[in-house]
Amino acid sequence: MSREDSAPPFVRRPRPIFILALAAAAATWWLAQDPVPTAPRAVRAAPPAPPAIVGQFADRQTLSGLWEEHGLPLADLTAVVDAGRGIHSWRSIRPGSEYRFTFAPGGALRELRVTLDRDRKLVVAREGDAFHARMIETPFVRATRQVDACVKGSPWQTMVEAGEDPALTVEMAEILGGQVDFYTDLRAGDCFEVAFSVDERPDGSYKPVSLDAIRLALRSKSVEAYRFASDGATYDYYDADGLSLKRRFLRSPLKFTRISSGFGMRMHPILRRARPHNGVDYVAPAGTPVQASGEGVVARAGRNGGYGLYVEIHHGDRYRTSYAHLSRIASGVRAGGRVSQGQVIGYVGSTGLSTGAHLDYRFMRDGRYVDPLSADLPAAEPLGGDERTAFLAHRDRVRQRLDAGRGRTSTPGGAVPIGG
Repeated sequence: MSREDSAPPFVRRPRPIFILALAAAAATWWLAQDPVPTAPRAVRAAPPAPPAIVGQFADRQTLSGLWEEHGLPLADLTAVVDAGRGIHSWRSIRPGSEYRFTFAPGGALRELRVTLDRDRKLVVAREGDAFHARMIETPFVRATRQVDACVKGSPWQTMVEAGEDPALTVEMAEILGGQVDFYTDLRAGDCFEVAFSVDERPDGSYKPVSLDAIRLALRSKSVEAYRFASDGATYDYYDADGLSLKRRFLRSPLKFTRISSGFGMRMHPILRRARPHNGVDYVAPAGTPVQASGEGVVARAGRNGGYGLYVEIHHGDRYRTSYAHLSRIASGVRAGGRVSQGQVIGYVGSTGLSTGAHLDYRFMRDGRYVDPLSADLPAAEPLGGDERTAFLAHRDRVRQRLDAGRGRTSTPGGAVPIGG
C-alpha cells in the first residue's frame, strides 16, 4: 500500500485559489490601517528684514549723497528720484528734515519716508517692480477761536499762558504798528481781546490763518482793529469807524527790542556832555533785522561818521527816516533804490560812536526831527459809501465773537473740515 493510500481521509492539500484569497484579505486589512507618517521636510527660514535707517538731512546734503552714505543700491536711486519729483522737489528739502528707509526681507528697499515739516510727509514706496510716491498731509479743520487776557510780564508770555500761539502777538504788533509800539507801550494790566481763525490739527494744535479782530485796552487809550476786504478780495485792517489802520509809517522799525534812550536832551554816553538826542535808541541783539518804517527812496546807504553804517530814506517831500549804527546794510539796499514798508534794510550793530548793539532811529517831518513814538503818523484813505456800510455790518458780526469770549482765557469756536 502506498503512503498516499495510508494518509487520513480528512487531510487535504491547500488549493491555490484559497491562498490567493487569503493574501487579498491581508492586503485589504493592511491598507485600512493609518499610514505611518513620513518625517517632515526641513523648511529654510526667510532672512529677516534689515533694520530701518533713520537720520536727518544735513546742510546741502543731496539724495544721491544720502544713498552713497548708507551704501544703498544705486539701481533704486533713479527710480525713487523720478517717482518723487512730481510730488515735491528733492532740492527743496530743508536741513534737519528726518528720513527713514525701510527694507523687505532679503534687503530690498521697501520705502523711503521724508518728514518735510510738521504737516507733510513724502513717501516713496515699492509697488511691484516700480516705485510710487505720495504726500501724506495733516487733515486740518478750519476753526475760529477767541482769547481774552491781560498782560502779565510780556504780551508774548501772556499769550503762552492763555494757551495760544505766541506768534499771534507778532501779528498783532504789525497790525497795530501805526498806533501802538506793541513792545514798549503795553504794560502789566493792559488787556486785549482777539478773534482769529486757525487750521486745527487732530491733536488740537493749530496753525493761525488770519487775525480777524483785536480790541486793545491800554491805560491811555483803546484801539480796535477789524480785518475786512473792501473789494471782496484784498484784506486790510480798519478801526471801529472804518478808518484804515495802515499808516504810511511803522511806529517802530524793530520787532523785538527795548528803548534805552528816548527823544530829547540826554547825556551822550561817549562824549559825556548834554546834547539833544533827535531820535530813539532801540537796544537789540547784534544782527536783529531792521525794517524800513515806510515806503520810499534810499538817499544814503554807507558809512556816515559817528553814525557808523547808516541808511537814510526819503518818503516823498515831507518825510525822512534814518537808521544808524548798523552792523551791515541789507543786500540790494543802495542810494537811489526804492524800498517798501517793512522791508529789511539792515541789521542792528554798534558801528560809529556806540557803546553797544543798538539802533538809532530818527524821523523828520518838514525838515524837523520829531519823536517817532508820539508823532501823528499819516493814514490811508477811509472807507466811504457802500464800502463803509458793508464794513460796519461786518464789524458788528465780529464784535459778537469777541463778546462771546469775554471773561474766558481761551474760547474755541466753530470748526469746518478743509481736507487733508
